[in-house]
Amino acid sequence: MKILVVDDVGYTCHFHTRLIEKFGYSACSATSGYEALNYLKTDNDISIVVTDLMMRGMDGVDLFQEAQNLERFTDEGELDPPQFVLMTALRMQKNSQDKDVQRLKLAKELGVGKIMFKPLDQDELEQTLKDMAMGAPTAAGKSLDLYTPTQSLKDAVKEIIDSGNAGAAEQFVECLTEEVDSLKKFLSTLETV
Repeated sequence: MKILVVDDVGYTCHFHTRLIEKFGYSACSATSGYEALNYLKTDNDISIVVTDLMMRGMDGVDLFQEAQNLERFTDEGELDPPQFVLMTALRMQKNSQDKDVQRLKLAKELGVGKIMFKPLDQDELEQTLKDMAMGAPTAAGKSLDLYTPTQSLKDAVKEIIDSGNAGAAEQFVECLTEEVDSLKKFLSTLETV
């Protein structure tokens, strides 16, 4: 999995690319929507795009729309379009008739995965990318939702702790241990293939 950062302001693009790498992800960058589109056409590892809204030529909304129509394939089949994080300094409170605000509203209507306001909250960006990565396309090109069951697991642990039920905690740990063992066995079979 790779994350593509798109911003026509060079230092901003560089900063966000390095930040994403600091989070532990592989990242690449583009300084225009057109350059980003070329990356998406040639690099099937890109599954998340973090792009600025306002750019010369092709803006973030246009890039999102173009990316939805790209046909990307691997040996296993067609890939889903990449997920998008749209960065903007605009605020919705601004004149609602303003062209730029209209573009932001259109992004929401089109279903852009996440809209974040500059300056970006680094913790929020890291969590957003983590959540998106859990639902990123697998090697077979199908999305695997790990976020929902992981969140359910966290909720169950919190509920057990809040209840103070030691017996439930022991049973839960036993169940988790069995599932972890199953995953370890699965991974060991992959290593021998």
